[in-house]
Amino acid sequence: MHIHQSRLQALRLVFNISWVTLAATLSTQGMAADSWVNLAVHNFGAPINTMWAEGELSFAADGTMVYCSAREDMAVAPGDPKDLYIATFNADTGSWNTPVNMGIPINAAPATDADPLRFGDDREPWITADGNTIYFKSDRLASSSMANGSDIFLTRKVNGSWTNPELVGFPISTDAGHEHCPAILQDGRTLCFASMREGGFGGADIYCSRQDAAGNWMDPINQGPNINSAGEEFHFSQDTDGTVYFTSNRDGGYGGMDIWKAASQGANSWGPAVNLGPQVNTAGADMCPALPPDSETITWFSGRTDNSFGNIDIFWTQKLNLSN
Repeated sequence: MHIHQSRLQALRLVFNISWVTLAATLSTQGMAADSWVNLAVHNFGAPINTMWAEGELSFAADGTMVYCSAREDMAVAPGDPKDLYIATFNADTGSWNTPVNMGIPINAAPATDADPLRFGDDREPWITADGNTIYFKSDRLASSSMANGSDIFLTRKVNGSWTNPELVGFPISTDAGHEHCPAILQDGRTLCFASMREGGFGGADIYCSRQDAAGNWMDPINQGPNINSAGEEFHFSQDTDGTVYFTSNRDGGYGGMDIWKAASQGANSWGPAVNLGPQVNTAGADMCPALPPDSETITWFSGRTDNSFGNIDIFWTQKLNLSN
């Protein structure tokens, strides 16, 4: 899961340069870079954002990005609400190559004839730093009779191909928790996710689990009242300094869903949640933070209308714009 330090520094340099190049293509204002690139919220632009809704994303250490989209021109089946896409980073252009639908069986086609909740909804991918494993949420095993709308699955890259997704079973996925938004913490061993299982603080809460020596997932631990509230919490993303970023509609935000952060205080212990502020959060939905391997920026998706391709898009900004 680790990357050689010199290679990591080189990648960060490439990303810092490339983010600025990408941003410059999105503006026709004749301003110095410091007056807007560093201070603005930027739309990811083409080829990632489209006229359809784009959402949850994550990055491998080499810049490879996985995300989900509702685009109809590349869906695996008509009526499929969301599919997973993958895009490799092109250092020469400072952007991503044309995204590729990960296809069947990674993305499931609608199967409402088997159960009315099986819409073919595959989203919220989390790719590990080495780029060889993707966790994601899917409704392919949804069962309305058990209030089980979604579970967590994983696929692995073997000899250059992605394996048939396998269920990350109990105690991660359950029959009544609607588990979603998987993410791996910086230790490379802790899986965090959102669940509506009994015993939480409200709606969806964030839980984390580690594997035992035999590779079995241990009982997930609720991340406590500084993270979870009476509202909805999901999508944990941890920075290299231990800070976690997550989505919540708790009191004190700017709109329906905001992005918050909390400092690490040890295993399964976090400081008070801090709202990222009005540069990131709007009166609409601002959700699902992800951290590129450049160490300087943060990304998320938003329904903000001030710089949109026509629907929900993916955005980025410098971390210097976040509230402390």
